[in-house]
Amino acid sequence: MKAWPMKFALAAASILAILSTSPALAGDSGLKIIETYKIGGTGGWDYTNFDTVTKRLYVTHGTSIAAIDTVTGAITPHLADANGAHIALPLDGGKTLLLTQGKLNQATFVDALTGARLGDIPTGSKPDGAISDPATGAIFVLDNAGNAIDVIDPATRRPTGKIPLAGAPESGGADGNGLLYTHLEDKNAIVIIDTKTLTVKATYPLEDCDEPSGLALISGQNLLLSACNNGFARVTNANTGAEVARLPIGLHADGALYDARTKRGYIPSGAGALTVISFDGAPRVIDVVTTRPGARTAALDPDTGRIYLPFADYGPPEAPGKKPSIVPDTFAVLVVGP
Repeated sequence: MKAWPMKFALAAASILAILSTSPALAGDSGLKIIETYKIGGTGGWDYTNFDTVTKRLYVTHGTSIAAIDTVTGAITPHLADANGAHIALPLDGGKTLLLTQGKLNQATFVDALTGARLGDIPTGSKPDGAISDPATGAIFVLDNAGNAIDVIDPATRRPTGKIPLAGAPESGGADGNGLLYTHLEDKNAIVIIDTKTLTVKATYPLEDCDEPSGLALISGQNLLLSACNNGFARVTNANTGAEVARLPIGLHADGALYDARTKRGYIPSGAGALTVISFDGAPRVIDVVTTRPGARTAALDPDTGRIYLPFADYGPPEAPGKKPSIVPDTFAVLVVGP
């Protein structure tokens, strides 16, 4: 996922624009901030993942992986080392994690409880997201700067293939039937991969969608939800690539979620807005929950409907025209729920 500049005036305007266009939005989702987990430490963050088996939340945090037991509230600020951590993907019933280390160009298997290192696999340049494919059992590692996807067998912990792409893959998901969807963020497009033949099946352009990041599959409706960096979400027909809807969201969005139980999509944004989209009928925004500036990625507990959003406090920019500094020991995870 990407770094982003904090443009607070534009961010506030974006949120207000969403609210002002639909007066009926206020609280329609029933969601609110219910808890905050304080982790501390220094550095930025990227993906967060929720393990539905163990009920543990994993957050990449600069040079480490943090873990939170959402049942007991126990926090492990430094479960495992990482260098340019992007994602911690739960595997093997929650026993193992696969970490992508963007600064080392490698994926690493670790024990999910102890953080013990179990093995390293070289990848392409800047591995970012990683997706477990139910249809084949393989793991697909998205090489954001390498314009490719590495395929890994989690049983042998060895590479089994590489899929060249026409751009930089960014986030995505698998449908369980042999198709994997990801964005090409530098091409403003969706690409569809056949996970059995390891070939590109189709590419759909996303008109006006700047640097698409988060991508959620809307189960049972053949729809894809894309978070665009420039303040809107696009809903796409997964079969044809046709645009189904274009909806306002907060600026600098970097994630997208879908809760099949409630038929709701969620897009967090760096502007501090969590946009709630109903897919019960025509896609539409039903609420905007104010979170915290920087809370641009998220994970969902599908059983409780709780949404977990990493954030930190910000200080002055590191240099003129650059992104703001992160105040040490303010890193935390916000919990939004019913």
